[in-house]
Amino acid sequence: MTVPRNAIDHAHHKEIDAILKDLRVSSRRLKTALDSFNDELRILERLYYKCKNQHRTALFFKRVSELRRYGRRLSEMDVPERVDLLRASFVGLEHTSDHKALRSSWSHVPEKPYVSFLTERLTACSTLVCKMRERLEKAYHHFALAMQTGAFVQVIILFVAIASRMSVLSSQLEEALQLSILTCNRLLVIIHVHMSLAQR
Repeated sequence: MTVPRNAIDHAHHKEIDAILKDLRVSSRRLKTALDSFNDELRILERLYYKCKNQHRTALFFKRVSELRRYGRRLSEMDVPERVDLLRASFVGLEHTSDHKALRSSWSHVPEKPYVSFLTERLTACSTLVCKMRERLEKAYHHFALAMQTGAFVQVIILFVAIASRMSVLSSQLEEALQLSILTCNRLLVIIHVHMSLAQR
């Protein structure tokens, strides 16, 4: 459900324009970072299956399995699509396939339950990214220790490179997620004001 533009106090229109601009920016950043992250995840998946039989009992390989699980969970959340669905709701759409319509002037404002739900999902994703960054750091140290044994150095170096790249991309995802959460909170304030005025 959405609220039509003419029901929103004109004083909030410029702020909603700014919110939409920030949502577009955060969506683009999330998509760029997540696309690169998924590329790294695909490489990790390939290496995992190639090395599984030979290294599955090795301690460093348990870290690889853990990174793979976290990476899959993060990828499955598909956060850029969720942010784009929020943007679509401002123009009365329920899907994001019409990219031209997403750039048109807003005609609606989504209702509070939807924005609150999205904010919770973004916050959950942010928590997952933070946990993943911790795991990436631990994995990096495990890989460094495993390299000191001199066994399977070439394979471990590949996992180090992937973990390092994923860590950088996780940091970019976290920044974009924080912008999205902040933007949703600004939108919730406007919706709250609108609801308070409507109840008078």
